[in-house]
Amino acid sequence: MSLYAIEIILTRTVSGVELKAARRVAEMPLAPSLDSQRIMTLVTAASEAQAIKKVWRRLQDALPIDVLCTVFPGPDGRLRMSVPFPPKAAKRIRAQAAAAGKPVEEFLGDAVRQALARDRSTEATRRACLLNSLLSHHAPLDTTVVPGATLPTSSLPPELGSLARRVSAYGGRVTIVDGTGPIAVLIGSEDLTALEDGLTIAESQLQEDALDRQENGTATRSAGT
Repeated sequence: MSLYAIEIILTRTVSGVELKAARRVAEMPLAPSLDSQRIMTLVTAASEAQAIKKVWRRLQDALPIDVLCTVFPGPDGRLRMSVPFPPKAAKRIRAQAAAAGKPVEEFLGDAVRQALARDRSTEATRRACLLNSLLSHHAPLDTTVVPGATLPTSSLPPELGSLARRVSAYGGRVTIVDGTGPIAVLIGSEDLTALEDGLTIAESQLQEDALDRQENGTATRSAGT
């Protein structure tokens, strides 16, 4: 038997009375987050799957559970997530998995990965369309843009300022395009600093290499003379 850490994500905040009652019913430690919408517990079981089933069996009627997640990767290096399905949905999923010739867990994993890929693609397209719309329909900025100019977010359209803050906070870059193709890139200041530092290091290395070649060439000529 091993000890497994399971995170319980709830559909709503629970009160202290509900949590106390859940501890009594489940007979397992329950440590809530500050907002009381997530709970950590430790479960003794023969496997991850058995640990998750144990939590469901003991707490499904005591807490408004939304999702169960393992905290540490299993032997396959992956985290596990357990989501409850209504009987009809579960039956339909099992039938679709059987038709695809896959175990239910593998079928659901593939479906989730495909959904995440579609979501990322849709979000990237949405942001690009939003940015192009802002630049097309808003009046030009009052501030004259010159090399090295600094623009306060207060001078930007609200949606553009919000996008700039998100790029700064989460990294990545947004490419601005027109009919001819890419014309500018919105990038966070930290990412820009990293690129500039890398360029400075590369230029310094090139200069050192050039000096080394020059010195070697001078030494060779002197030896020949």
